[in-house]
Amino acid sequence: MILVELRKRLDSAKGRWPEELVEVLWAYWCTPQSSTNEFPFSLVYGANAMIPVKIGEPSLRRELYDPTCNHQNMATHLDLLSELREKIQIRNLATKQRAARKYNANLCPRSFVSGDLVWRMASSARKKDDKFSANWDGPYRIREDARGGAYRLKHLSREEIPNTWNVSHLKFYFS
Repeated sequence: MILVELRKRLDSAKGRWPEELVEVLWAYWCTPQSSTNEFPFSLVYGANAMIPVKIGEPSLRRELYDPTCNHQNMATHLDLLSELREKIQIRNLATKQRAARKYNANLCPRSFVSGDLVWRMASSARKKDDKFSANWDGPYRIREDARGGAYRLKHLSREEIPNTWNVSHLKFYFS
């Protein structure tokens, strides 16, 4: 979303993009991010920043500004910054786990045992060279499980194939 706005503003500015870039980047740093619900500026410096446009306008924040009180508040925010970063790190981890759980819910894991007959994805199917070429080669026999979703294959004539093949490039051969 931010990058789309950045491109629009830079395209409209054409020759003035260096001046526009500073404002766009400042706006990015002062906008809460969707993943953390925090401002990137506050995660680095421990306090929210004011956008330059707001500095010139009268506001309650500017009218109540007291340098000594501000210094004490900044010290407090810096003390709490590590806790805030930890909280956001936990939130990001939870978000990633939810995404993984949603992705893996529809995943049907495949595994083969030695002796199973399989089709092997044709190299032309992976390269997308010719749409009329065969997508699968075979059948082949599983020679052994090479761990981590990789398998060693052999031809039905018992000639071994030197490479390992990932489970995503194999499927059962039903005869």
